[in-house]
Amino acid sequence: MSIYRRLDGLPSREIDAVRARRKKPAQSQATPPHGASPQEGHESLRKASPASAPLPRTFEWVASLPRDVQPTALMHHYPRIANVIAAAWRDSKALRSYMNCLFTDARGNRQGFPPDVLGELLALREYYGTVDTANPPIWIDVPKRG
Repeated sequence: MSIYRRLDGLPSREIDAVRARRKKPAQSQATPPHGASPQEGHESLRKASPASAPLPRTFEWVASLPRDVQPTALMHHYPRIANVIAAAWRDSKALRSYMNCLFTDARGNRQGFPPDVLGELLALREYYGTVDTANPPIWIDVPKRG
């Protein structure tokens, strides 16, 4: 699958992403009228919501990766995570911290990633270890007993 193709309605080019941002929010996403009950406007209390589609810089980052580590399933199923990884890619400390959080279940109720997404995340982690030679891999791994 090419990264230049549309992903089920997701913007495939920067111009599509700009057009998507310019669209007016649906009535359910609009801020509640003044005096509305707190229950009705609960969702609007969040200052900003994460991008639910791959950003243009995420497409650029994916295009810069070797074909065998391009995270197309991650972009399709979890574009918000792909956007964060793309933004943190040049900051090894931030990327390592974020990737460790993805592989660690601190809340105890996460279901985990689908196999194709998990495989891509592991491939990205391994690839980053070969690219960032100034900082050797310090990923959190399960200690071997024995």
